[in-house]
Amino acid sequence: MANGLRSTAYDLGYTFTLCEGIRPQDLLVRMGAEPHRLQELSDDVVAELQMRPEDGHLNDLDFLDWEDESLVSRLTEGGFLSHPEAIVRAGAVPGWAYAVENITNRAPAHLAALSQGTRAYTVFRSVNGEHEVGYAVDGQVLAYYKPVVRHMAEPDERRVPGFEYSGEEPPDVAFLRFLEIEHGIHVSWEDFRAPLNTAAFA
Repeated sequence: MANGLRSTAYDLGYTFTLCEGIRPQDLLVRMGAEPHRLQELSDDVVAELQMRPEDGHLNDLDFLDWEDESLVSRLTEGGFLSHPEAIVRAGAVPGWAYAVENITNRAPAHLAALSQGTRAYTVFRSVNGEHEVGYAVDGQVLAYYKPVVRHMAEPDERRVPGFEYSGEEPPDVAFLRFLEIEHGIHVSWEDFRAPLNTAAFA
């Protein structure tokens, strides 16, 4: 993720998920989204929606033009204006679809579904600095664990093939670097901030 996720400060945590050979829309549907409720939203818009206080008024949303009745209707129908539990954005790089969650960690619970007929990776970092990585192939979760240096791992721990954590950098950074090197994945910061297919989950 050179010039992408590694250069981003997600102080409240994030989840990044990667699925091979499917479209971003399909990735979101596999996580439980309804296709007709997807919207294209930017990183800034999602952050504003997530940071709106529970008692905050919709008029406080700077991006929302209330005269654009079509937009208001689509966001309402999509569940974006009713404090959803998670908002997930999905984009594409050659051969892969990826999903990003700011703060939340929805993808791991759907890792088996995400990998149906393909393979999927996920990495999570919590606000407290906890880390988890996962790997699934063809509907079967083969690994999901907290990365530790090799000599500290449990003997029978199933690990992501090819990923060895050295402890020299944060686990999520190391995992993203592994994906970048192993699969040639690159998400530019500009592409990442641009509007992407987005789903709200109650």
